[in-house]
Amino acid sequence: MEVLERYAGETGPCAVCAKTITIPPRVVESASYGTAQAPASQKDKDTSGVPLGTLIGLLGGAVVCFSVIFLVAIAIVRVALPAAHQMRVARMHNNSQENIRRIVRALNQYHDTHGSYPPAYFTDEKGKPSHSWRVMILPELGRNDLYNRYSFQEPWDAPINLQVIQEMPDVYTSYGAGATLGSGTTHMAAVVGKATMFPYAKSVKRSDISDPHDTVLAIVEVQGVGFDWTDPREDYDIDRPQGTFVIDDDTTGGKLLNSSTLTGNVGMLNEDTYHLSNNTSSATLRDMATRAGFEVIPATDFKNLDP
Repeated sequence: MEVLERYAGETGPCAVCAKTITIPPRVVESASYGTAQAPASQKDKDTSGVPLGTLIGLLGGAVVCFSVIFLVAIAIVRVALPAAHQMRVARMHNNSQENIRRIVRALNQYHDTHGSYPPAYFTDEKGKPSHSWRVMILPELGRNDLYNRYSFQEPWDAPINLQVIQEMPDVYTSYGAGATLGSGTTHMAAVVGKATMFPYAKSVKRSDISDPHDTVLAIVEVQGVGFDWTDPREDYDIDRPQGTFVIDDDTTGGKLLNSSTLTGNVGMLNEDTYHLSNNTSSATLRDMATRAGFEVIPATDFKNLDP
């Protein structure tokens, strides 16, 4: 009988008589001399065939390995992506808080130089806001170059003053509400109101402040589309109906938040900065905004302050 060449040299039962036989190696006669050649070496054997059981085992193992790798990858994505997002958000808030700290420090230096804090804005002869506090503290921010190019004889939106908008100092860049570097747009606002540090066009002295400086809110970061940093009309006015002190730093939903919503990044008069939780009460924020209200801020609300 004939068998496949790959079984040469193997021993097993005969398919006819069941006796144990050994398949002899193939003998190839030489075309020239008629002599037999030596059997093929092991490496020359035909190994093209793979038993079906072995093939199934290999395929099954590959499927198992792929499934394990796939599940591990899903687990990594579910854990790593939220963690990476959280780290990115925390870094943005930290950057905004550092900018707010620099702004409050400049406000205090302005007081040391001029004897009072800057008003929220200067006005023209008709009482119309003409220049923002952000422009007034440029020397304290180390930007005398912009301050000297800005004309206080012209309104903020005069052509000569519009030229500096695109050169906004990086300290006014808002990361918590979306980076605005190089755009001339800021989200950094003074807390304006009759009882605040910025009673509109009036200036406040330290002697006018009776509340502890670490509880007096000065600068906040607002949501929304932002505004020109030299615009004296834009701040967070708590005396207006929209000054509701609502914090919402969850921008993942794609909703457009208006300018009466805060990111939670705030600066106190003593130059401390915080990222306030979304559940910080509006009443607490309003109490913190006053300069001489003698309000007692509950310790339970302070636990949400995250230095």
